[in-house]
Amino acid sequence: MGSIEVFAQSQYFLITLLALGILFFASMYATAGQDKLFTPLWFLFIGLVLDFGANGAAYSGATAYAGGKDIDGYVFLELLLSLSAMIFLALAAIRLMVNGILLNWIVVGLGVLGILAVSLFVYIIPDGNVVNQMRQIFPLAGFACLAAGFWSQSNREFKSGSMLSAMLSSAVVIMLVCKYCGFFTEGIANLWYGSALFYILLSLSAVMMKVDALNQRLGKSAKEIDKYNQKIEEIIRLSPFPIIISRVGDDRIILANNNAVKLFGINPREIERYRLKDFFADSDNRQLLTERLENEREVQDFEVLVKTPLSDTPFWLLASVNIIDYNYDVALYAAFQDITSRKNREALLKNQAIRDPLTALYNRRYFEDEVNKRILEAKAQGQPYTVLMLDADHFKKVNDTYGHKVGDKVLIELASTAERALRDNDIVARYGGEEFVVFLPGIHAEQGKVVADRLRESISKQVVYSDNKLPVTFSVSIGVSSSDISDNVDTLIKTADEALYKAKQNGRNRVEVFKKEDMEDFMASGQAEHKDESQNHHPVFDKENSEEISLLDGVEAGQISNEDTQIEEPSNKKESK
Repeated sequence: MGSIEVFAQSQYFLITLLALGILFFASMYATAGQDKLFTPLWFLFIGLVLDFGANGAAYSGATAYAGGKDIDGYVFLELLLSLSAMIFLALAAIRLMVNGILLNWIVVGLGVLGILAVSLFVYIIPDGNVVNQMRQIFPLAGFACLAAGFWSQSNREFKSGSMLSAMLSSAVVIMLVCKYCGFFTEGIANLWYGSALFYILLSLSAVMMKVDALNQRLGKSAKEIDKYNQKIEEIIRLSPFPIIISRVGDDRIILANNNAVKLFGINPREIERYRLKDFFADSDNRQLLTERLENEREVQDFEVLVKTPLSDTPFWLLASVNIIDYNYDVALYAAFQDITSRKNREALLKNQAIRDPLTALYNRRYFEDEVNKRILEAKAQGQPYTVLMLDADHFKKVNDTYGHKVGDKVLIELASTAERALRDNDIVARYGGEEFVVFLPGIHAEQGKVVADRLRESISKQVVYSDNKLPVTFSVSIGVSSSDISDNVDTLIKTADEALYKAKQNGRNRVEVFKKEDMEDFMASGQAEHKDESQNHHPVFDKENSEEISLLDGVEAGQISNEDTQIEEPSNKKESK
């Protein structure tokens, strides 16, 4: 496509050579990391270099002819370079269109035939007309193939670089056709800058092709991501577990499957108005999850307490949370499993471990452990505390007269009355048998006695009924000990128990307080030693069958009066009816 006028002056040559150098560097940039562009662009560059060389050989031949020298060698070199340029341009076009191996070999085969033809008409059968035809046909055929190759890219999504190259190649083809047909021959021959302009514009198109290739790759990646996200969404929707995806930036929910919609009460048409943190019932629990995600980026089997807009009752979920890339954003992928029933079973088992099965009060072990903690807190704050020991009066006779079923009713009612009569922060426990113990924080011994008397009166007013619908009343004796006596829970219980014995001995249904002056007699009499702490039960159980506790032993049922025992005799009740 070049003009031999380029070689007539050194400045023309240098400008054209500089433009060709720009094309070289543009080709290097465009083909870096682009496998599909590498071969066609470098074939194109090689073809243009060969075409430029063919024009140089033509200029040298013209100079030799003017000097009267033999020009067959120059003509042969010119046609050989022009034929080679055509072959490389055709190969570039094939790589742009189909990259067919068969077509490559066809072009190479035609090139071999062309070399034979050049050799024939230059050396064997010299024919100037045929040689002139070859000079014009070789470049025309090469650029026509190249234009066809670039126009074949018109159906691509990103094609600006290819279309510019296609228009440039087509312009060259038109110019060569005009030259071949004899139109504007003189004007075209004088366009020495045509080659340089073509190289510069082609360099621009090469850079544009690189951009197009990158956009094509990005578009392909975007489609793959969309396809991947669609698969993820389909998998999530079909998952048997509730799954939620939320943005890390604003915590908005962007995807929730059907099970999650049902579990959390989400309106699927307004999904983005929900935030994941709105479902956490415990802010500390959510903060712990967030901290673990920041450190680990993945948290498995994390227990969360959640709530929903449709219910005020929180429930437990087991969450597995990952940080993922979703729709070009950083998101949390959270899968949940409802473990409310399991947590309820755990709570039930825990409750059973610290509760008395009959009365539902705390048991002895829990009482001792918890009161130890409470005493330490009270000492640190300088607060008083009091312990009450309660024992049902004549309980053995209740069992003997009415049966153990009624005895259980008495214990249950006694426990229920004590819980109702005391404060929420007081601790009431069944210590064993018919004996109960109470811890009163923030109360001195004198106040504890007032509380004990009020509790005793409340209990004495309660009534349970036997299987025969007979009313059974009952009372308790109470011993009181306080922080004035000791800061040891065992000592407090023992001293309250001693006060309880005193209440029993002084007539029952009364309250006695263990005082500081009683401690000397208590220690001197060896009471602290006679209670065996190696036993798993309180020593009052050992006294249960003694005369001190069961004062009704040996007394006939018919001799028991309501005034002495507060227990109605069955036969008398029947007669009263």
